[in-house]
Amino acid sequence: MSETLREAPARKGIGWLLAGILLLAAKGKSLLFLFKALPAGKLLLTSGSMIAMIAFEAQRSGWWFGVGFVFLILIHELGHGYAMKQRGVASGWPIFIPFLGAMIAMKGAPQDRDAEAAIAYGGPLAGTGASLAAAGIGLQTDSSAMLALAYSGFFLNLFNLTPLSPLDGGRIAQAFSKQAWKVGLGILAVVFFLTGAPQLLLIGALALPQLFGSSSRDERELLTPDMQRFWAVRYFGLAAFLAAGIYFTGQLLHRT
Repeated sequence: MSETLREAPARKGIGWLLAGILLLAAKGKSLLFLFKALPAGKLLLTSGSMIAMIAFEAQRSGWWFGVGFVFLILIHELGHGYAMKQRGVASGWPIFIPFLGAMIAMKGAPQDRDAEAAIAYGGPLAGTGASLAAAGIGLQTDSSAMLALAYSGFFLNLFNLTPLSPLDGGRIAQAFSKQAWKVGLGILAVVFFLTGAPQLLLIGALALPQLFGSSSRDERELLTPDMQRFWAVRYFGLAAFLAAGIYFTGQLLHRT
């Protein structure tokens, strides 16, 4: 799931959140069934939700930025899809949800902790590459708009590395730590305190079953110490790279 944390009036944000929850709960299954029943229904669902997401983002940041930002999210989700294919797990089509972000369905379960981490890692890795390309174009063309897009992409993917499921970071961290969720929960609380972004309430609600429900008892075999170190290095390495990307693009934007 992917979305930036921009400050917004609390009432408007909570209203969008409640509207999204009600729509997904009351109409989600019937709408998905209807779209899938139509010829090329999956393509219509993806493209239609993508256009809706662009329109939503354009209201806040302009059409140009809206298109670019949604494209970065698409690359992120396709990174997950490619990793699923590599691991032999069937995937659905990306679906965009205004105000919340996007998701790509996983039609099957990863074989082990390593496969789950690889699938989760594919999204931020692809998103980082796309953000880096945007930064490169911004530097070559001296475009503050492209640098702002790159900054948003770096931030988006770094936030997604928060070690708390259902965020990507939580699904990666399970490969090397059983206690990483405690750090993730703390990060989520701090970011919510600083931004007041209502999206974080939904993320926290979605995390509760993973932390305290039946799904919290993960009885899968632990990875070997070497594999745990491998995933820890990849996780923290990517997080450090994204943090550096945020810093440098931020510095460049302040100079323009």
